[in-house]
Amino acid sequence: MQRYATVFREGPSLAEGCRRIGEVADSLAGLRVDDRSKVWNSDVVEALELQNLMVLAVATMHSAEFRTESRGAHAREDFPARDDVNWMKHTTVWVDAGYETSLGARPVHMNTLTNEVEPVPPAKRVY
Repeated sequence: MQRYATVFREGPSLAEGCRRIGEVADSLAGLRVDDRSKVWNSDVVEALELQNLMVLAVATMHSAEFRTESRGAHAREDFPARDDVNWMKHTTVWVDAGYETSLGARPVHMNTLTNEVEPVPPAKRVY
């Protein structure tokens, strides 16, 4: 993740990262827990944490490759500009048991849930 999903990202390194994270995820198929204790089994807890972290890493890597714009903390050097026309949407990703991903998007809701607060229109971050 530190090598391929860095702060400043580019398509080729993200594609390589997707390939490499897939190899690491595939290696978890051989994961075994030999400790069979029934009271606070730290091996089971660590295996579950590792599985959870792998799902998150796969989702992050594939989502970053999918989103071809720069916005907020997601900075693509090959797509330096924010693109509200094509990317005013949330990226969605599903990771299955075999660490395969399905990517999609859902719209950004531009209204608030109450009339007490006015919606804040999107704006480019400038410093």
